[in-house]
Amino acid sequence: MTDLDAIEIRPAGPENEVSAARLLYSTARPLFEFIYGPDRAFMFHMLAWQWQADDSLFSHSHALGAYGPDNNLIGLELGFDNKSDEAAFAGSFAVSRARATAEQRAHISEAVRQLTYFTPHTPDGSYCVHNLAVDPDAGVNGLGRRLLQGAFTREAAAGCQAVCLDVLDNNPAVGFYLHLGMELACEVRLPRLIKEHGLPAIYRMVKDVTP
Repeated sequence: MTDLDAIEIRPAGPENEVSAARLLYSTARPLFEFIYGPDRAFMFHMLAWQWQADDSLFSHSHALGAYGPDNNLIGLELGFDNKSDEAAFAGSFAVSRARATAEQRAHISEAVRQLTYFTPHTPDGSYCVHNLAVDPDAGVNGLGRRLLQGAFTREAAAGCQAVCLDVLDNNPAVGFYLHLGMELACEVRLPRLIKEHGLPAIYRMVKDVTP
């Protein structure tokens, strides 16, 4: 068991990409498998490459990392506002162009096209947590709470009105988010993807952080 006080939370760097990829994957397993296809090695490589990129949907540049005594990445909180969306999407597509085969790129593009309406719009003045993850094997109690409450405090101090996050409806973390004062704002269901691919619905959860 590692003491919570021994964990350093700081802006993440591009290193620890293997750990980052596994943490990112844990936040939405069926979604990543749908986007990247059945080749799990390729999926983890893509997430690692995006973590290392200067900008992407999963770049370290949008993340705070939780680092253990050996500087190992054991948790992360990654998010941004809607003004960063366009550059983040462009960065992810740049990684795909550089790293994926033509067939893999076609699969990713079609999957993303089908997910057009999957994620609700983030309003102006809001910060969206896109990924929140803690390594369960690290044995650090309370780290997820610290990361999310840190986002609430940080964004309130920056003048943000609300912090939101998206979570798959079958994720046990829904109860944890409710316990921390977040509310269920809406539910998005894509009937075709639910029927044909078994994808869960997604919840948009929100917490008002104005003073």
